[in-house]
Amino acid sequence: MIFLSLLLHKSIYDSDHRRIGSLRDICVTLNETFPMVTALVVSSTVGNDKMIIPWSQVRSIEETPIELSVTRTEINAYEPHCEELLLKRDILDKQIVDTQGFRVVKVNDLKLAQIKKTARLVGVDIGLSGLLRRLGWQKAMDMLGRVTPLQLAERTVTWNYVEPIQVVTANTSQLAAVGAGSMGVGTVGVVPKVQLNVSHNKLADLHPADIADILEQLNLENAGAVLERLDDETAADTLNEIEYPLQSELLSELGPERASDLLERLRPDDAADILADMPAAEAEHLLDLMSVVESQPIRDLLRYGTETAGGIMTTEILAQPEEATVEEVLAYLRQHSEHLDMVYYLYIIDEEKHLIGVVSLRQLVTAAPDARMHDLMDEDVIKVHIDADQEEVAHVIAKYDLLGAPVVDDENHLMGMVTVDDVIDVIHAEQAEDVSEITGTDVDEPDNNDDSRRNSVSRVSWLLVNVVIGFFMALIISNAFSMLLGAATAYAFTGSALPAASNRSALASLLCLIPMLLLTAGAAGSQTLAIAGWELRTTRGRDFVRTFWREILHGSIGGILTTMIVGLLSWLLFHSLYLSISVGIGFGLTLFIAAVCGLALPNILQRLRLRGSLIAAPLLNPVIAIISLCIFLASSLTLIDQFLG
Repeated sequence: MIFLSLLLHKSIYDSDHRRIGSLRDICVTLNETFPMVTALVVSSTVGNDKMIIPWSQVRSIEETPIELSVTRTEINAYEPHCEELLLKRDILDKQIVDTQGFRVVKVNDLKLAQIKKTARLVGVDIGLSGLLRRLGWQKAMDMLGRVTPLQLAERTVTWNYVEPIQVVTANTSQLAAVGAGSMGVGTVGVVPKVQLNVSHNKLADLHPADIADILEQLNLENAGAVLERLDDETAADTLNEIEYPLQSELLSELGPERASDLLERLRPDDAADILADMPAAEAEHLLDLMSVVESQPIRDLLRYGTETAGGIMTTEILAQPEEATVEEVLAYLRQHSEHLDMVYYLYIIDEEKHLIGVVSLRQLVTAAPDARMHDLMDEDVIKVHIDADQEEVAHVIAKYDLLGAPVVDDENHLMGMVTVDDVIDVIHAEQAEDVSEITGTDVDEPDNNDDSRRNSVSRVSWLLVNVVIGFFMALIISNAFSMLLGAATAYAFTGSALPAASNRSALASLLCLIPMLLLTAGAAGSQTLAIAGWELRTTRGRDFVRTFWREILHGSIGGILTTMIVGLLSWLLFHSLYLSISVGIGFGLTLFIAAVCGLALPNILQRLRLRGSLIAAPLLNPVIAIISLCIFLASSLTLIDQFLG
């Protein structure tokens, strides 16, 4: 196989073995399943001009140097068509959709193959090996692999499993804007960012849940563009599968008419959940665009609390009077089946819509056609109140193994039904809330500035609690072991102290602060371990890069604030400016490293496919503690030596 990174900048010779330049890019056409190479973009040795050599005049790219089948004077000028792309400029380092793995990936390298007289793009390398190859480290990794068990697996996605990129025709000025105008390649198609062409049906044929996984990995603008191109039914199903709070944000990216059409296709409870996260004026505008029949159930649901039975129930239920026969009920069901997605139970009501009984679907289809509902119904109905907490509803459904539970008001009127799929969402949310409360961080933090700031304050406050507790422990240790550590510990840097004595007293002071360090670093590491574990559980680490940068921000904020607080407390304890500065900076750096380790270690072990038990906090916490202690002592002692020097 041939990799683009190994071809770029390689010398090109004509048939007389005279060097004519170096390869700068490769032009391909997307008209076939595996794009065919149509030309080579070459940087000429004469005047440093660019020329485009047609593939028909290229002998081979399988071996370097690349040779042409003609002399320099016989080279024909080639004018790329508007649907053609340049591999380096338009695809390399871009995000594309892997429709087999349901993910958005970055192109680290491109794999080509020369078959007889043609060359084709056969796949994209999305692994670390492709990145190392481009950096020129591939040979070093190969040598390391021969003497150690370390092997970098090649992660290649064949092109037929990649969603083709929509070619955007650009004129010369547009090409110049993206850095290609100087190449003299005419009006070659350019791809300034991800633009998926779903008319090829590859993406549209996926399950809505898989499309949702892909959209969640794109930025908001690109995700909205993809959703806009899907048909109404697929788009609505996909929107329903997307995680909170991206649903409402994506809906805002669409036009009001399109957004209201999608909402009409959703169940009222799902539509209400999405609208509840939108600004009131925007939500009201979308409801006004809907028909009264479709919008009224949604308005009714929006009156209830979002975490109550009324907030998560659906109003699309099967309810019939007790005098109805089986034949009449089945006829009703056939006529209204498109509005009844969740037909688990038939609820029996009286003339005033009081809930008086329930009939299972099994009873309904096995009973005689003339049997009446009052003869089949079970009067002992397990139900929930409309104001009941969603966690209580989930407990009832789980306890009695129900597929759904009817929701009633104070007067026992049937208001709706909570289905098992809603309960699964509730359980997921409650689990995230429980883990967040235990670890002191929001493991399911949405990309919202207010929530992000609130989470930062919460996390830093717990770190400062550990700092204060550690300070009292340092006081106890310094007083209890003052004779052992030396009388100079309480006043580390006196004016008459010799450098050696100061070093010893500084080291003794650092030993007093180790419990504070381990407490605080353990808290920081536990917070990021919880976030890493939740990410691996819910997204299998697909959002690692976004989560990593978010944690870098939180770690930096926590490190800076902790640096100042620890520096102040150290000065109060040891009355040494130099020591307090050294300890404060050492603490801040250590907490930052601990946070990075807590996030990175589980992901590294997961990608090495090690057992889940090796990713457990009881094993990783000691590792983070050892790393934290080493970083703290090394950084603090180095700073102290610099001050004393």
